[in-house]
Amino acid sequence: MSTQDTEADEQDLQQRLESSTAGRAAISVLIVVLLGIVAIVNMPDSLTKNALVPVAGRMANLVGLDQGWAVYAPAPRRLSTYLEARVLDRDGTTTVLPAPITSGLSEYWDYRWQRYADTLLNGPDNVPRWGPYARWIADGQRAEGRHPVIVSLWNISAESQPPSDATPRTPWAARQFFSIGVGS
Repeated sequence: MSTQDTEADEQDLQQRLESSTAGRAAISVLIVVLLGIVAIVNMPDSLTKNALVPVAGRMANLVGLDQGWAVYAPAPRRLSTYLEARVLDRDGTTTVLPAPITSGLSEYWDYRWQRYADTLLNGPDNVPRWGPYARWIADGQRAEGRHPVIVSLWNISAESQPPSDATPRTPWAARQFFSIGVGS
């Protein structure tokens, strides 16, 4: 099947959906459901939100609508954090591997790494993810011909100061929060 055939099939499906009453109704229902999901996950904490967010949250994650607006109000996050893995090799050398943070257009497709690093750094529910991430780092080092023995995860953080303060943030501080032997 050629690219033109695929495009024609997609256009035919779109035209069929938009030209039929049932298709327009289905599109309208989908839009209302998506708007409802966005409204639920962004509601202030309440019994209603707590009841609805288990389902709505999964749907929001599935379609990429999971957004946290707490960064803006009422109490913006003041702590800037970065994830760093430090790998001790069998020969005693240490390799420092920050979580990938890109800039420019690549931010749009690499942002998942920043979100994943943020997830690893925040909340006790993420403790089970630390070991697999550290082992993944070790596997990457082995693939490059290194011999990792220990992988430790570090939280590099600084607290943002109010705009009126002379310095934009406190000095950066590094804190190890996980370490695992990965033998080689």
